[in-house]
Amino acid sequence: MTGGVSSAVHEVTVDVRGARTLVILRQYPGGLGLHETLTNEIANLELVAGSGLPVPRVLAADAAGDSTDGSPSLLMTRLPGQVELNPTEPGSWRTRTAELAALVHSLDLPAPTFRPWADSWIAPLAELRVPADAQRPGVWRAAFEVMAAPPPADRAVFLHGDFLPVNLLWSGGAITGLTDWNGIHRGSRAIDVGHCRRYLAALYSPEESEDLRSRYESIAGVALDPWWDLFALLHYDDSQSRWVRRQVAGRCPVDACGMTARVEAVVKGALARF
Repeated sequence: MTGGVSSAVHEVTVDVRGARTLVILRQYPGGLGLHETLTNEIANLELVAGSGLPVPRVLAADAAGDSTDGSPSLLMTRLPGQVELNPTEPGSWRTRTAELAALVHSLDLPAPTFRPWADSWIAPLAELRVPADAQRPGVWRAAFEVMAAPPPADRAVFLHGDFLPVNLLWSGGAITGLTDWNGIHRGSRAIDVGHCRRYLAALYSPEESEDLRSRYESIAGVALDPWWDLFALLHYDDSQSRWVRRQVAGRCPVDACGMTARVEAVVKGALARF
């Protein structure tokens, strides 16, 4: 299927006495020690089952890859819908996205406490670098200085951990699926929303990124902490245009040349909230 980056995702037809069912097979590369990643995803899917979220159900798994040629594998139900990156009603699309994020954050479920410099793929604080094509390098340096301060206390909520448009399935203007469940934590809600904001800026515009924040705050009834929002935004680096193109996989136009400038504008806006 389209858009898999860390794993291969296949749609499989299962035929049982003439009754055909579509299921999803997710396989990680063998030999890379990713069985723990899959084990975590299985446990997380079982945790959120029955939560009211549109999530796939685990059918079978082989985390060690013993019966799948060494590839850690997970068989899941196929959720209806598809990734929608060209919405006909962008405002409604952002509202539904914000509503789902707020629903995730309302769940009273256990998860590890998020550690800002250990539990994500952001560069270590001392290794943060201004993107090569930054238009205003001072904006990035100012953001790095803010990150040097200890993270502020914020109410810890249940986090998806990879809340991006490419992990949302849609049908008929409604979200029908939330996928990629291997990064749950409890931490600031601004982490999930900030990651999504970074993606909207990279793919669309600073205005749409800011609009998502506004809609989320209105729906959840709480302001997003600017430090944690900025932390999520600063996951952007010189490799991001390549990763975004791979994830989008032709499902919408990607203006790679203007990507850094758009994210930079959102970083500047986040700084103004301090």
